[in-house]
Amino acid sequence: MNFNPQIPEWGKEFTNNSQEELIKYHSWIKNTGIKSGLISPKSDQFIWDEFVIHSLYFYKIIFDLNLLNIDIYDLGTGGGIPGIPVGIVSNNTVNLIDIKQKRIFELERFLATHKHNNIKALKADAEIIIQKQENSIFLMRCYMPKNDLIKKLKKYMLNNKKNTFIVSSKANNADINVEAFHVKQEKFLINKDEYRFIDVITVK
Repeated sequence: MNFNPQIPEWGKEFTNNSQEELIKYHSWIKNTGIKSGLISPKSDQFIWDEFVIHSLYFYKIIFDLNLLNIDIYDLGTGGGIPGIPVGIVSNNTVNLIDIKQKRIFELERFLATHKHNNIKALKADAEIIIQKQENSIFLMRCYMPKNDLIKKLKKYMLNNKKNTFIVSSKANNADINVEAFHVKQEKFLINKDEYRFIDVITVK
C-alpha cells in the first residue's frame, strides 16, 4: 500500500503550512518511536491515519471551541500522541505528561531537535495533574475511558472548574447525562471511509 499523507477537509483550515512538520513527526514516530518501544510496529499509513490525523481532530475540537490560549495537558502521552500533532498546528502550550522517564527522554530529544518551543515533556502522575489544574484542557487518547474519567472527576469536583476533557472513544456511545458535566461525542472521518469518535467533557 502506498503511503498517502493527506489532510482531511476538516483539518485544512488550521493546518496551514504545518504538513511538513507533521510528516517529520510521522517519520520520527515510525522510526525512533518503534525502535525505542514508544509504539509497536505499524504501517506508514496506519501511523499517519491513527496517530497524526486522529490527533488533529483533538485540536479541531479546541479550535472550534475557541480555546486557543489555554494550557493543554496530554495525559499518558507515550509517543506524544495526540500532544505533538496538536502542538505543531497550534500556539497553545502543550504539556506531554507521562510517568515513565524513558518516554520523556525520547520526547525531549525530539522536541530539542525540531524546535517546537510550545511543547514540553514532563514526567508526572496524570491523576495529580487532573486534581491540581484549573481552566485547562486535558487530552486523553488511551489514558482513561470516559466512564472511568467521570467517576474520578466526581471526587475532584472542586478542583475541576472550567476544565475541558477530550477523550478518544472506541465506539458510538450515547451521551451520558451527569448533572455536573456536559458530555458530547464527536464523530469524524479519519480517511476516506473510516470513522472515529472523541468525547468532549466539560465541567459545569
